[in-house]
Amino acid sequence: MIDLSSPHRKRLILILLALAVVGWVLWEGRQSLVPFMLGGVVAYLMTPLIGLFQVVFPKRGILAGFGRIFAILLTYALFLSAAITAGYYLIPPLIRETVEFMEALPRYWEISQREFDVLMTYYEEEVPDQWKDQIEEALGDLGSQLLSAVRSALMVTLGAVSSIIGFAAGLALLPLWMFYVLKDRSAGAERFYTMWPRHWQNDIRNVITLIDRVLSAYIRGQIFVSVTVGVATGVAMWVIGVEPALVLGVLAGLTNLVPILGPIIAFIIIGIVTLATEPDRILLVLIAFIGIQQLESTFLVPRIHGHAVRVHPAIVMILVVVGGSIWGLWGMIVILPIAAALRDVFVYIYNRIEVPEDEDMTSTTPRIDDTS
Repeated sequence: MIDLSSPHRKRLILILLALAVVGWVLWEGRQSLVPFMLGGVVAYLMTPLIGLFQVVFPKRGILAGFGRIFAILLTYALFLSAAITAGYYLIPPLIRETVEFMEALPRYWEISQREFDVLMTYYEEEVPDQWKDQIEEALGDLGSQLLSAVRSALMVTLGAVSSIIGFAAGLALLPLWMFYVLKDRSAGAERFYTMWPRHWQNDIRNVITLIDRVLSAYIRGQIFVSVTVGVATGVAMWVIGVEPALVLGVLAGLTNLVPILGPIIAFIIIGIVTLATEPDRILLVLIAFIGIQQLESTFLVPRIHGHAVRVHPAIVMILVVVGGSIWGLWGMIVILPIAAALRDVFVYIYNRIEVPEDEDMTSTTPRIDDTS
């Protein structure tokens, strides 16, 4: 059994109190920590590439101790080159199209309202009453979620403005912070594990590994899916002739971060722009949207939800609604990987409790290899 004698109990209480204080400080300064959150995501993306580069460095000799540092610097150089290249070719047209898009929003809204009135007339005259009740109920639920998401986004934006100094400081320190995190990740993790009672260390290590595996796989996969959907949407709008294609592609990629609901939001935005600019091409936009969603749901999402979170789509829908009601827009994005990680931790602890009390835990504690 786990030894909970007085010294172990005091040490455990001290650790929990320290974690509570750190958690409170992070929560109070959460708006200034946005750059570090972004840096953590980028660090997750860099980790596999760093490990790949580190393999080719000498394991013996004078350079043996600098292998990880060189690997990090090389990865930095590749990411920086990719960012500069993307910025040179994409940022100027994206800024130009975004300005034009924002200036045209009132006109888009006015024209789309006229087109929408025509569709509503057809809807009132042709759609059976029993179908109308179901459609209107579904649209009402969707509208409330969209309103909650917009309200949350505005609150986040206003909060970020109020803490602009902390945000700027975090952004300036981000490259150096990421370097130290990537360099000392393993040593820091080992130090954290040794703080716990000896009989708990393998269990703590396994729980952290489970959480890291789910979160890292989900983040990398979701970013890949969002980038793919954004590129596919932008190319499709360019081929169909709906402008601004680049801005619409970026919006589709960003909204796709919200499971289930994100693609619907993207289609509503693109539909409004299409009705306002090229109403005769709305059917082509609908076909493109269905095709992209088939690509995502058939080939991309199964790899994310199947290998990373393993959550049924019906449960995903419930989680998105619950996350939105609790934490707004951010809740819709983070609720799925959090729920999956908590599920895996629950299963692990449940199985550990079933171990016979007279069995030596130090010899039977399973070790989960950290391959993420």
